[in-house]
Amino acid sequence: MQIGSTLSLTIQDLAFGGDGVGRAEQCVVFVPFAAVGDQLLVEITELRKNFARGKILQIQVPGPERTQPPCPHYGKCGGCQYQHLTYQAEFQAKQRQLGEVLRRLGALKELPPLDCACPAPQEYGYRNKLRLEAQAVPREAGLPPQADYGYYATDNRTFLRVHGCRLAHPLLNKAIPTAVKSDWGKANAKRKAPQGPAALTLRVDSQEQVKFYFGFSPSRLGWLHEELAGVPFRVPAGSFWQVNPAVATQLLRTVDQWIAPLPAETLVDAYCGAGTFSCALTHPFRERLLMENDRAATEAAQYNLQQQMRGCQILTEATEKALPRRLPQYPPQTTLVVLDPPRTGCQDTVLRCLAQHAPAWILYVSCNPATLARDLKYLTTTGGYTLQKLGLFDMFPRTAHFETAVLLQR
Repeated sequence: MQIGSTLSLTIQDLAFGGDGVGRAEQCVVFVPFAAVGDQLLVEITELRKNFARGKILQIQVPGPERTQPPCPHYGKCGGCQYQHLTYQAEFQAKQRQLGEVLRRLGALKELPPLDCACPAPQEYGYRNKLRLEAQAVPREAGLPPQADYGYYATDNRTFLRVHGCRLAHPLLNKAIPTAVKSDWGKANAKRKAPQGPAALTLRVDSQEQVKFYFGFSPSRLGWLHEELAGVPFRVPAGSFWQVNPAVATQLLRTVDQWIAPLPAETLVDAYCGAGTFSCALTHPFRERLLMENDRAATEAAQYNLQQQMRGCQILTEATEKALPRRLPQYPPQTTLVVLDPPRTGCQDTVLRCLAQHAPAWILYVSCNPATLARDLKYLTTTGGYTLQKLGLFDMFPRTAHFETAVLLQR
């Protein structure tokens, strides 16, 4: 086997990230956009010591789970990995992948059964946020500056112009021309190198009101009206919010049930955003401490908790700085810490603090099972925690991503 060589390959599984997995000449071969059961003619594009990568030259016999992708950009755009599969096959694959990642990267030999495996009610049209990259269009003499908007291709370098996204809420796709033709859009097209035109972000809230901005969100845009699990929220247009409200609601209701019987008196809500968990958890905590480094988000969290008539302390400070200072002030045997970090996971400082001060329970919500597994390995070995609950929530159907929630007990 060498780069450029071709071979026949039968796909046996789907790896985390979406690639099909086959074996040839005692070597594992990863192939994008493959389906289990596919018999393929594959060209080798990369060769490593323990594995190879290839691309499909011909689908000789399609697997039973293969279907026709509806998006004309699929296979070129780097956003989706599973449109060529039935949704049932995608969701089953994600459940297998979660267990494999936690065992392999997290060294977790014994996992609790999935307490909840929540599929997405909608395969398409679910995203309430759409971000399109921008590229200046070469201008002909006498014509005003223009910009194209789209995604990056699978190579993460090539710009791919699109007029909409099948994953986005229909109102977002409908609003793209309005945004591009607006005075703001025309001004954005005039931005010169080296930065050039800024990315276009569109958001639609629970009242189906659409807001858009170029680059960073200005404060004048105001706040979105949102709702999850029957709880109303106000969220700044530029702050983080779950992109799939239907699945986010299922996540909140599930973890609320997990936490309801616990004798917890203090909630420490790290990476709190606009206060989602502090508002949605119905447990009667005596104290709530929230920490978040996005000032606009903490202002929204303060407002949202006041509307729920819930007292709290909110720190506009990074979790890795605030947690080591404040966690020791609470009795560990009655403290619950909620972690909802970015895709990079928790910082080492946060993990060491949790291991040292040992709150009785940790609820960890993650959109990246690889960094979740890394952090769980530390918490279950050095920290002395055990997994009590495990849930998968398909927040991002047709992509390789999904949301995971775990409840840990000291």
